[in-house]
Amino acid sequence: MTDRAMDEHTPLLEQQQGPGKTDTWQDLKGYVKPLLSANYILLCAGMNDGSLGIIIPQLKEHYGITDSVVSRLFLCCAFGFFSAAMANGYLVHKLGQKGTMYAGGTAIVFAYLVLMQGVAFEIMCFAMVFIGSGYGVLDGGVNVYMANVPMATMNLNIGHAMYGLGAMISPLVGTYLMAHQVAWKGMYMFLFIVATLDLIAMLIIFWKVDVEGTHDDDEAIDASSTDKSLTRRAIVNRMTLLGAAYILVYAGVEVCIGGWAYTYLKDGRHGDRIAMGRVVSGYWAGLCLGRLILGWVAGKLGEKRAVTIFTICASALILAIYLVPIIAVDAVCLWLIGFSIGPFFPCCVSLASKVLPRKMQPTAIGFMAAFGAGGAAFFPFISGQMAGVLGIQYMPLSWLTCAILMQVIWTFVPNGSKKLDL
Repeated sequence: MTDRAMDEHTPLLEQQQGPGKTDTWQDLKGYVKPLLSANYILLCAGMNDGSLGIIIPQLKEHYGITDSVVSRLFLCCAFGFFSAAMANGYLVHKLGQKGTMYAGGTAIVFAYLVLMQGVAFEIMCFAMVFIGSGYGVLDGGVNVYMANVPMATMNLNIGHAMYGLGAMISPLVGTYLMAHQVAWKGMYMFLFIVATLDLIAMLIIFWKVDVEGTHDDDEAIDASSTDKSLTRRAIVNRMTLLGAAYILVYAGVEVCIGGWAYTYLKDGRHGDRIAMGRVVSGYWAGLCLGRLILGWVAGKLGEKRAVTIFTICASALILAIYLVPIIAVDAVCLWLIGFSIGPFFPCCVSLASKVLPRKMQPTAIGFMAAFGAGGAAFFPFISGQMAGVLGIQYMPLSWLTCAILMQVIWTFVPNGSKKLDL
């Protein structure tokens, strides 16, 4: 296979192209509808991750529970994500990437249908497992598909910006429902509708689409003899394991801030419940813009250097939130934190595409996305336990700890200058 370096316009999983061919907008002509559906999937994933934080105070009041107890919802969702990561390879082998995505979308719709009924807290926790597993396999499938299309890095940045946009929408919907005295069940009714539309769009648009991507004939793999070995090598290597660990902690920082910032500002800083919802939306808006703008900057500076600089900036801003008890300052810091950490996920996937052989990328990137996304639920659970013991006012310290851990892992991630010898 060819090991030539990839640039910003080279698909992460190269298609059958002539040497030196540069992708153009014209090359995307046959991918428009699937890309729109893929972006909508990420939009829905963002709306899901941005929804729980805004309704936590209502859930605590409705069920009569504490921060540490309500954080079990994040833990159950994390279990779903990790289960999806472990089962993703098996499901793709049995159902295909497309069938696995259909199963994930169906599980999500089912879970929302249960949650909108206002069920007991124990059943709510069980439903969160389905949501986590559903979005786990969808996240992996969408990243693999976007890695197969022309101008893949650009499409990944746009797709993950859509995730930030979705996460920005949920707090706005939540505050609107609160202002009109609609119970928390209304949020899940809204999510049920958007998830149902998502599933219908997937069924129609992806029906005849090659989600797995194509490879050159001379790189075809004898599945009967090498498939298991390829899967093992795709997962058990430095880039995949460190990338999964990094995304695990990064997703934890991202959703931990977005999930607990509302409760921190409302209870810890005694902010207005409606205004604080809009502040949290500002954080997700910053993340959306960061993926579009700083993603380009990272491509110019180099992913390794850029992410390190942005992480230092985000850590300083988190510390400012903890030390400065002024809501206006905290609001600006939250927006800037979202902006700073926005490009981290796409940068990690981009590096994986530069150092891993093409035939390993579907399994490796799918595993990184599904396993790493579990941090979006696991670390908010840990932070909730911390808040239950120490108090919500110490929440930013858990964010800062995750940010430092994230940078430590990033230090050991390959820099993308050459492919790994696997």
